[in-house]
This record gives sequence, structure tokens and C-alpha cells, in this order.
Amino acid sequence: MAVEELTAAEILSQLEQGYLVVDDRGVVIDLSARASALLGITGRRPAGKQVGQLIHLEESEPSLFEGEESHLYRCLREGVEWSSPLSGMAVRGAAETFFLNVQFRRLASGEALVLIADATPVREILDAHDALVSVTSHELKTPLTAIKATAELLISYDVSKTEREEMMGDIYRQAERLEVLIREILDASQIDSGRMPLEAAPVDLKDTVAEVLDELQTQTADASLLVKIPAGLPKVWADSPKLRQILVNLITNAIKYSPQRPSVVLSAAVHDHKVRVEIKDRGIGIKAEDQTRLFKKFQRISDPSTRRTSGTGLGLYIVRGLVELHGGTIDVHSIYGKGSTFAFTLPVAPQRERVLA
Repeated sequence: MAVEELTAAEILSQLEQGYLVVDDRGVVIDLSARASALLGITGRRPAGKQVGQLIHLEESEPSLFEGEESHLYRCLREGVEWSSPLSGMAVRGAAETFFLNVQFRRLASGEALVLIADATPVREILDAHDALVSVTSHELKTPLTAIKATAELLISYDVSKTEREEMMGDIYRQAERLEVLIREILDASQIDSGRMPLEAAPVDLKDTVAEVLDELQTQTADASLLVKIPAGLPKVWADSPKLRQILVNLITNAIKYSPQRPSVVLSAAVHDHKVRVEIKDRGIGIKAEDQTRLFKKFQRISDPSTRRTSGTGLGLYIVRGLVELHGGTIDVHSIYGKGSTFAFTLPVAPQRERVLA
């Protein structure tokens, strides 16, 4: 078998890849089970098909498989090895599109080995990097421009005491906006790397909610907020600052995306040995197609009303990471045009800890 010409080390290094063996005409004469799975091939092995008929590439340069100057035929004819540069080539398998890495190697028998691997995780990392650069450059530029312009006015012109105080207030608010942006980027990075610390202890949810609402007095001044936390609700096992961060994000989102006078209900109850917290609003709601990607990085719902508000698209990604760090889950139920309910769970504090607390 031609594949046996590879060394044991090479075979081991390719275990995550699938392979196809093609003859000097580009016809597939063998393929591995991994290759079949990647390409969505089921049933009998294809016989006599060109490799380009099995690997259906989108966004691919046309010279990959076909023609005398294609990469495949140059490999067969001249022994020129080639690997795709991960430039967004997509292959459609069983009802899905994913990114594929392709390599060509000529075997001593004159046949070619086509190595394929799912490159979707790598592509997602590259896309996330591009999104990070795009989002941060835009979100950083806005407050920095405002700070610079206001500072120039203060330096260049004599202004009244009242005007000076207003301008200094603007600078302070824009600096706070920068601080939030930097904190979100750092939090997302720690969640990604698994380095987010957790200092859990018994926490009284009702007290924490009261503290958060007190902190958000300015944002909630025009909102109707109803808190429904039953007496005797057990304490949760949580990192108090991170629980506050979760609540602040979900409550401010509920208010921010309610076009008229916001109406928000926060409730909690014990369910399956965990405390389930729900935050319900009567805002713009979320379309079904947006709900599936809501907790991913740099995602914002595609609604005209959301474009008027700034944001990195990291907030709910961080919230999900913090909830899961506690061993909880988060979900959303929403009807577009009518409102949304975000719900998350946290462990009940251990009984022994509650007695000692």
C-alpha cells in the first residue's frame, strides 16, 4: 500500500488528518475513514472519481485540482509539495460548511497523497483575532477622540468654571468607557485561557441584587424594576464581585434594549438543587437566528436599534463564561418585538457553609 511509504513518525503526526490516495490522473484509489467522515461520504467507497468531485471547495483558487498547472498535477508531475494557506477554503460535507486544510505529497509509486484536516478551529481563532482588532480599534477611537478634543478645548480656550466642570465630567465619563472596554478584553482573555480566578463563598442573592440596583440608580431611574426573591431563599455559592458583574450586565442590557419606559422583573427560585435567576424585560426581543450566536464573542444582535448603542459584543460572552465558571448554565427565551428572558443558575451554598456563615 502506498501509504506505508510514510514513516511511523509521519503517520502519527497525521492522525488527526484524513487522507486520499490519487493516481497520476487525479482519480481517487483509496481514502481513510477519517477522510470519509470529513467529506460526509457514507456507504460504499467512491470508485473512479476525481478528487475534485469528492472535495467540494468554495472560495478556492481554481488551480487546486484541475488542469496541468494545478497544484495537484504539479505534485504528481514534479513532486512539488503544497499546503493550503488557510485562506478560507470551505468544504460542504453533510449539511454543513467548514474550513479545510489541504496538503499534497507525491509518493515514490508515482501516486499522490492528499492530506485533509478540519481547520475550522484555526479559522475561528483568526476570525476572532480580526474581530478583536476591528472592534477594539473602533471602540477605543471614539472615547479617545472625545477626550483629546475636550482636553484641547480646555488647554486652548478660557472657559467658565461651569463649562470647565462639564468638560472634566465628559473626560471622566469617556475614561470610564475606556476602562470598561479594557476590562472586557482582559476578562475575555482570562476566560479563553482558563485563568479566570474564582473565590466562591456563600452569598445572599437578595442583598447582592439590592447592592447592584443601588449602584445602577442612574441607569434605572426611568425604569420599572420589580424584584421577586422569596424569603428563605438559600445562599448561593458564588464569587460575589463576579455575581455582581453578571447581574449588572443582564440588568443594564434589559434596560438598554427597551425602547420605551423599561419594565424589568428579576426573580429567583430553587430548581434542581440550584438557584435559578431570571431577568425578564419587555424590550425589542431577539430574532431566532440571532439567539444561536448570542453568547459568542463579538456578537451583537442585528437590529437597527442596537446599532445606536456602543459595545464590543463581549458582554454576554463574558457573562456565560462567568456563569459556567461557577458550574451554572445560562439560556435565553425571546420573542422578537415582545421581550426577552435571560436565566442563569448558580449552585446552592453547601449546607455546612450556610450553618457556619
